[in-house]
Amino acid sequence: MSTEDDWRASWAAAIVADPYSSENVESRLQDLLDGKTVLGATGFDKKNAKNILEGFVQNVNWSFKPSVFDDMWHAVFKIAKNLRCTERVRDATYLWTETYLLDEAWDACPSEEADKDHPVVDGEYDNSWIAASLGDARLFALGYGYSAFAWNALLDGLGLVGEETNSDSMRIGSCSQLLAAGQRLKLRIHGGGDNHETPGFAGRYLKAGPKKEIDLAQKEGEVFWNDIIKALEDQQSKSGAKAEALLKLTLKHLKSGSRDKTSVEVANIICPGQ
Repeated sequence: MSTEDDWRASWAAAIVADPYSSENVESRLQDLLDGKTVLGATGFDKKNAKNILEGFVQNVNWSFKPSVFDDMWHAVFKIAKNLRCTERVRDATYLWTETYLLDEAWDACPSEEADKDHPVVDGEYDNSWIAASLGDARLFALGYGYSAFAWNALLDGLGLVGEETNSDSMRIGSCSQLLAAGQRLKLRIHGGGDNHETPGFAGRYLKAGPKKEIDLAQKEGEVFWNDIIKALEDQQSKSGAKAEALLKLTLKHLKSGSRDKTSVEVANIICPGQ
């Protein structure tokens, strides 16, 4: 970890430390932005709060506690709204996914050491990739935005684009997204994209769109959604035991039409105990 990143890691640890609650997440982040010290983490000059919040969002690796994403995003965007820097922070989330989902995720042999920038789970999976996949999916489901890097990671993990180079880490990342935002993604695929109205900042629905175009988008979306369902089945034979089990669980979840799961619920499935 670089010296520049030390303060971000310190902030992240303090914000989600016990006793944990959504209220504490928000109040601790606000206190740090106000220049206060929180559980050993040092705040900065509140005159620079917009820049600091942007830098914090853009660079934190949340793989140590992915269950916090729902509370974290709500806190971040509530504070951003009060600071009148919502779009800047939304852009920062996009750059955050670029950091962790830009290329590919590779599984590591148990004997290999974890890379300091991309730690592995149980000596096997790329935890940073999986956590970022979950985090951006929840960002989308909550209505705050979505990244092209997360979209590409979803498709790559299912082997749906280009040359197939996906790993179990990428498959698990795709499962994380579909568990955390499957219904929102289905809406996008069926013609919504970022044009559907949402509670947050993810765009507005073009209700006045020509019926012919809407019908075509829905028809094409249905075909593509079926491709995703099929990919969840096809990838099982190419996966290790854990990824295979998650692919089966995700398939069952989507077919049931169940609501999108919270970050806590997905984290308990993907990486129990974190």
